[in-house]
Amino acid sequence: MEIPSTPCSNLYDFAFCPEPCYDRLVDLADPEDWGLNNRILKNYLSFSFSRAVFLTERDAEQKSPSNLPLVFDDGRCLFNTGLYTRRYENIYGLFEPNTKPDARQHWFLKGFFKESDPALVAFEYLPCRVHFAEDPSELVFDYRLPIRSNIDHILGDEENLTRIPTSLMGEDNSLLLRRAFEGAVAEAARRAAANYTLAVPQFYGGRIQLLLPLCLTSDKPELALTIQREDGFYAARTCLTIEMAYNNARLICRPETSWIKR
Repeated sequence: MEIPSTPCSNLYDFAFCPEPCYDRLVDLADPEDWGLNNRILKNYLSFSFSRAVFLTERDAEQKSPSNLPLVFDDGRCLFNTGLYTRRYENIYGLFEPNTKPDARQHWFLKGFFKESDPALVAFEYLPCRVHFAEDPSELVFDYRLPIRSNIDHILGDEENLTRIPTSLMGEDNSLLLRRAFEGAVAEAARRAAANYTLAVPQFYGGRIQLLLPLCLTSDKPELALTIQREDGFYAARTCLTIEMAYNNARLICRPETSWIKR
């Protein structure tokens, strides 16, 4: 397999992607809510493709093509989207050379195809799914490790403060907010210890982080706490809205735990 030198990691600079292709993919894939104009789907594909380029360039000399997320064969390129059909066949994005004169992108997205589609018969190897964690244990909450929260930043940052429940906003509620936050973090850690699927992974800054639900004023999660594993503890530095948490988590996999589902 010959890999073009330094393929562009931005999907939409790498290839021209016609809008109808996304509708085709939505029809082909296991049903889920991809947001208005398939915004979440487009972000997911862009994020996955960038990771696929990184892994392919890094591992091309050590691994066979079947263990790479991008395969270049006979002048075409195949990308494992990480998505599945309703019957759990892998779905691939097929790229062909862009024949349009003076085209900005060298490639053209031919479409999305399940692994049994005749369009893929010519490929000797089908690419593997993109992975984000080198160690699968990173994806699971380790209840033995304490959570150290940067409270000054989380509760002092103006952007973070816009995400908290209205009833806890304002200088007069600062003590109540701190106590509610500390209690919510302790409860989230206990809940995640009892049910490890409660912690949802996201990929940020080249590392896996986990998202934990925070219930500040009710039994319904109102924020997601981001925690990152360090040497002997988890560091918590920010909170996200539930919508932000879902969008971030969906970039690497479809969250199945109920608190973050759309």
